[in-house]
Amino acid sequence: MFGYVLPREDKLSEQEKLRYRAAYCGLCRTLKKHYGFFARFLVNYDMTFLYFLLQNEENRQMERCFCPARVICKKDCLPSDAAMEFAADMSVLLSCWKLRDAQRDGNFVHRLSAGAALLIYKKSWRRAAEKHPEADRVFEQQLQKLQCLEDEHCPSIDRTADAFASLLRVCAAFCQDDNTRKAAEVLLYHVGRFLYLADALEDLPKDNRSGNYNPLRYRFQLQDGMLTVEDKKQLLETADASIGMAASALELLPKTEDFGILKNIIYFGLPTVLAGIAEGIFRKKGKKV
Repeated sequence: MFGYVLPREDKLSEQEKLRYRAAYCGLCRTLKKHYGFFARFLVNYDMTFLYFLLQNEENRQMERCFCPARVICKKDCLPSDAAMEFAADMSVLLSCWKLRDAQRDGNFVHRLSAGAALLIYKKSWRRAAEKHPEADRVFEQQLQKLQCLEDEHCPSIDRTADAFASLLRVCAAFCQDDNTRKAAEVLLYHVGRFLYLADALEDLPKDNRSGNYNPLRYRFQLQDGMLTVEDKKQLLETADASIGMAASALELLPKTEDFGILKNIIYFGLPTVLAGIAEGIFRKKGKKV
């Protein structure tokens, strides 16, 4: 995944920091439990956000668990529950489809490494797809739609962003309550739209050099491979609008125990990530916001 859906750490309380890290570690442990050791490498911040969005159990106490990255001591983990297992399943499905996309579109080295990774995760992908056949079908359908738009060098940001955003929306299927599910669908759609736009902006210099498809190359007139000030302003306003829509949908969701973490990510984390990408400093800061 992209690693853009992050909290802003200086706006988190100490307890929220502990719980966020414990959720990340809990997701890592759940991936290992259900899909094997190598599935740990699929853990990411975006799916940690999905876990917090979908979980609704209260008083989930942290546990101490083994961490292969820190073998001399244990770390705090939130226990595995239905939402954690669903986030793990989606991590596998989305990561495998992203690898398949890289195998098709990347350079020789990327295609080779993506193909090798798909061999490693083949059984995990099949197991996750058997558990969630509808999600797997939608992921394939939307990525094929996105591929067709890329092949025709589509200049429409809205059409390409919609194809990706509609892919993430299916993750709201976990919610049982109709009103909660509808709000979660809107939120995930606009988070997905933000992800696509942020990724396009960050990858623009690289894509311009390599000739890879990027909707910004066809939507705007670039100057020295970069957006003009006005064009960048327009794009940032579009991404900000999706953040605003995600924030509005968030307020319609139940106020769970970790609702403050969700608010931090939407209200502070996403705008800070977007600003870092626009300034060209996001990766230099090591994804910490």
